[in-house]
Amino acid sequence: MLIVRLEVGPLGANAYLVRDARTGEGVIIDPGAEADRILERCRREDLTPLYIINTHGHYDHIAANGPLKEAFPQAQLCIGADDAPMLTDARASLAVLLGRTECGPPADVLLQDGQTLSFGASVLEVLATPGHTPGGVSLHCDRAGEPQLFCGDLVFRDGIGRTDFPGGDPRRIMASIRERVLPLPDRTVLWPGHGGPTTVGRERKHNPLLA
Repeated sequence: MLIVRLEVGPLGANAYLVRDARTGEGVIIDPGAEADRILERCRREDLTPLYIINTHGHYDHIAANGPLKEAFPQAQLCIGADDAPMLTDARASLAVLLGRTECGPPADVLLQDGQTLSFGASVLEVLATPGHTPGGVSLHCDRAGEPQLFCGDLVFRDGIGRTDFPGGDPRRIMASIRERVLPLPDRTVLWPGHGGPTTVGRERKHNPLLA
């Protein structure tokens, strides 16, 4: 499995390309901006996306949905059910805070806890992780025996996601981290929505907000 991290847009959000090594099928996670750059990297990696997945519905993680859906009409656009209205509402997605009014396409798939998305021989498991937004999800997979979690804006290196936006809930985000992240093996790589990757073990020991 190939994982490519691209930092995109004015807020430096992470867009991820995940490709099955054998088949070339894969997914695009959180395409928040710079669609042309994401498309170019898909071509370079010979990636055929079956899914475009938003870990949550904030504008800096969804803004390139439309161009990517046009480029890859076979790819299903996926988001947690409670965040689905944000895809087509510039106020709900907080696009208006960045001076934007455009909206993207609606979801094809409303993700539920425990659902799996397969591409080639690879599988992503959906974990409901609300708190930053009501419908936030994380995506868990095993990469040659090394567990990985694409966690959006749930937890970062030395931090956690904001809860002061509409729909944010500090109790729910801490419950999501406690119940869905911290039980994972220490070696689990965390791929967050902003900043570089970290591990469960490192955050368990050093994240001041998880002490």
